[in-house]
Order: sequence, then C-alpha cells, then structure tokens
Amino acid sequence: MSAPQDLAAEAVARAQKAGADEAQAAAARTSYFEIDYSSRRASLARSVDSLRIDLTVFRAGKRGSASLTGARSAELDEAVAAALAAAEAGVPDPANGVAEGFDALATDYGPERPDRAAMSAAMTDFGAALAEQHPKIVTDGALYAFTDAETGFANSRGLRHVSRRGVHSFGLMFAARDGGRTTSFNHTGWQRFEPCADLLASGSLRRLLDEAVLSLDAKPAPQKFVGDLILTPDAADTLISPLAGALSGHALFAGTSPFKDKRGALVAPPCFSLLNRPRGATFAGGADFDSYGAPTQDLDVIRDGVLNEFLVDFFMARKLERPQTAGAQNFIVPAGDKALSEIVAGVKRGVLLARFSGGIPNSALDFAGVAKNSFYIEDGEIRGALSETMVSGNLQELLRQVYAVSRETVDFGSCRYPYIATSGALISPAP
Repeated sequence: MSAPQDLAAEAVARAQKAGADEAQAAAARTSYFEIDYSSRRASLARSVDSLRIDLTVFRAGKRGSASLTGARSAELDEAVAAALAAAEAGVPDPANGVAEGFDALATDYGPERPDRAAMSAAMTDFGAALAEQHPKIVTDGALYAFTDAETGFANSRGLRHVSRRGVHSFGLMFAARDGGRTTSFNHTGWQRFEPCADLLASGSLRRLLDEAVLSLDAKPAPQKFVGDLILTPDAADTLISPLAGALSGHALFAGTSPFKDKRGALVAPPCFSLLNRPRGATFAGGADFDSYGAPTQDLDVIRDGVLNEFLVDFFMARKLERPQTAGAQNFIVPAGDKALSEIVAGVKRGVLLARFSGGIPNSALDFAGVAKNSFYIEDGEIRGALSETMVSGNLQELLRQVYAVSRETVDFGSCRYPYIATSGALISPAP
C-alpha cells in the first residue's frame, strides 16, 4: 500500500490534471485502539484502522475542498471533481493559494503500537481504585486509547511533509452522587506519548474527584461582590482561548481585537507569560506543520506581560500582508513562584473557578456565565463548594489584574497551565 505522502502527492497531481491551478492534500493513515470503562469495570476494547485524504484545490482564486476515506482510484477522482465543483461555486480571494515548497520534513514521535495488556491492566486498576477511594463518584464515559497516525502532506509547489505520532490519551466524565444528591458533571483528559500505569493519579483527576464529592454540599455565593478569581489549570482556557482569539489574524483583519495597537506594550503583569509551543517535545497533541503544510514555530506571544506577537496563520498572513507566526496553538503559561495554598491564603473574597459555563465573550472580551464545580474563598480559606453562582467581567481587565501564578502546573499534552489568580470579577448568586 502506498505511503501517505505518496497518496497526498497523487491527489495533488490528479487535481492539477483535472484543471486546478494549485492544490494541496493531506493523507492520514491511523491505527486506533481503545478501552472503555463503565459500570465499575473495563467493558469494551476495540481497534480501528483507517485512511483519510483531505484535498483542497484552487482555481481562478477560488477555493474548494473534499475528503474521502480510502484511496481507490475512482473515489479519488470523485473527490477531485467535488473539490473543483466547490471551488467553482466559491468566491475569489487573492489570499487563496498554497505554501511555498522546500525539502521534505519527516518527524517521528512516540511508540508505534500499544501495549494492550498494560493498557488493560491500567484500566482495571483504575476501576478498582476508583471504587475503593471514591465510592461516591459515578462515571459517564471513560476512555483510555492509543492512536498511531502517520500523516503525509503534499502541494503543487513541491512542499512535502510526513509525520508519525504514537499517542496515548485518557478522558473521563464524572459526577458525585450520594443518596438523592447529585453534582453537575465534570470532565478532564490528557494526551501523552508514554503509557500511564496509574490513571487515577494522572493529570488533575484526583483533585477533581475529591472536589466533586465536596460539591455535594454546594451553596450559592452568600451575596453579590467584586472579588478574586483563581482559575484552575482545567479552567485556564476560560481566559486563554478568548485571549488567543482576540490576538488572532482574523481579529486583526476584522479590526475587532482590543489588542490591535498594543504590540510591544504591557498587557499583563510581569508574572504572566503566554508561550505557543506546538513543537514542544512533550506535547503529544502538538504539530510540526499546519493545515497548509507550513512548518509551525514556537512563539512567545506574551512574555513577562509584554505583547510580543499576534497569532497569524498562513491564510491571514496573506490577507494582512504580514509574516505568518502561527499555524497551530499549544500554549504554555509558565509556572510562577507561589504555591496554590499561598495564593488562596491571600484572597479576601473570591472563587476558585474549576469550570465555567457561559457564552463566548464578545469582541470587547466581556463575559458572563455560571461557576461550575467551583469553591467560595473568604479570608484566605476555602469555605465550601458553590452552586448557582454567576461570574462576569471583562477578560482584558482580568488579564491586566493577574497578580499570581502558581508553582503547580498540569500538563494536558496539548497545553500546560498553572493556577492563575486575578481580581475584579463580579460574583453573585444566580437570579
């Protein structure tokens, strides 16, 4: 069977022969093995092998795409025809096109195959430990998996890449239940190259399970107040994801970014940095090249509070006529110099925010939603779990008010975050 990079090159050649001005394709051959857990036991193991080709064509400045599973000649021709038809119906854009070609990039990460016996034993041990140590926890989906994916990329300008990643992943959705009392569901997960023998101790899971049980006695915030937020590693994306959107090339092009004129300016205190590390050696969820085949690069987006660079991908770089800086996002917020216990001890009134349920912040980064699986802090002590409590504010202002970053971090395999403490959030009992 042809290698993925050869299949991608063949798709590109067929597209050009059929009339495409330019074309690019990615072919991914994937072997997948998983063990599911339910009803206090490992309940299902299965494996799947698949091949997928994603083709993009450009004709007269228009773009069209199609995908297929498998690599049969007739189906590949059908995908080419479908992509060209989609391009014909599209709108011309001078930014459409493929990346420049250069010598092939080949990378290889992680094991080539799973140790199925070891994975099964780890899942069995997880079930036994969960039942013994957390009898009030109920689960709704637990999955331990291994994915071996080889991806080949080719385009009509001679750009070639191939990358293989062997990745273990784990995910769990859970709640606490005691008699007639039940908490809201929470979830967590991670990716890593190496297998994990002790799933219960991995990532942030043990802390989250303990907090779920404590949440059986949750109460609303005692009253409305303006106070501190301590974002847990699991909740850090409440700040990071909208921030990345506001720093993107799309926001710059639309003119909606509140940071558009702040490159080189202080946008956060020196204790806060935001680093994009898609090529990180430990990031199983990273990427060596983006969807256009352009190599990814490590980037200090915010360093010691100063905005150094925006997140501009290949397409937006062409639209904005500026250099590409990003094509994949795998963020690190570097650890600080304080333990979480020290940070909590300094809070007069606030919330340890472990999960946020709310709408997408607007272009000004105003947000509002409900604190889930979270805890009320008063006079330096965690007083108890919260229920029906609203949290709102402005994320740009919260970024400016960050005053502490914890020594403790959690590596999720696609990002690594500490606890982040900030002030100025409006906290109130839900109406």
